[in-house]
Amino acid sequence: MTKAWLHTDQQLPPETELYRSDRCFRLWAYSVSHSRLLLRSNTLEEHGSTIDMLFTGMEAVKTRAAYNGLAIRSPGPEDIARFKDATPGIELRGRRLFLLESQGETDYVLANAVGWQEGVLGSTRMSFFAAIDPERPAWARHALGPGYEAGLALASAEELINALTATGTPARTERYRDVYVVMARMERDTKLGEPLIETYAAGAFLTRTDAEDLHARLQPRTAACWIEEVPIAI
Repeated sequence: MTKAWLHTDQQLPPETELYRSDRCFRLWAYSVSHSRLLLRSNTLEEHGSTIDMLFTGMEAVKTRAAYNGLAIRSPGPEDIARFKDATPGIELRGRRLFLLESQGETDYVLANAVGWQEGVLGSTRMSFFAAIDPERPAWARHALGPGYEAGLALASAEELINALTATGTPARTERYRDVYVVMARMERDTKLGEPLIETYAAGAFLTRTDAEDLHARLQPRTAACWIEEVPIAI
């Protein structure tokens, strides 16, 4: 895995090419939290890896939906002068201007820092830069954390059924569906006279109504019984 994080004067000398790739990058996500912008190259079949390019503390941006090849460069004095002439209402205010060059055209991101990371993105991760939140499912629903819902979209019950009955390994669809799992706890005595406590899943359902029906029947017969809402990525 290759990665970098650039935010100091020593790392960002003027008129320096910071990054270059001939791969296709797409505008992947924007997060209001900390003004983060994510570009991604996700051509796994061709290159076998994902590249996430993240800008943080973003103040202004001029970008396209996709780049067929991308170079990122630190500006020189003339670049900064042209930027100020073209955007008189935008002040640098200590932020750094990053020039995005592709196919003879130049865009820009005015931000505090830029970083990238390349590697094999696990099926339960939405981004190399996604924070782990123990209160959320194992697969992050936010690519960059709170602020922009750029994660899994809600799937229909039919899509979930098709995914469960498909043969082989189905392609990831970036969707999820909540199922309702009835959990129960049983207590019984062993031959040694000590109680044995077992917790198990009594059943999983596509609707809360069906789960509540089983819950009502099990509750009088168990030490504890409850319903857990579990998101399943498909």
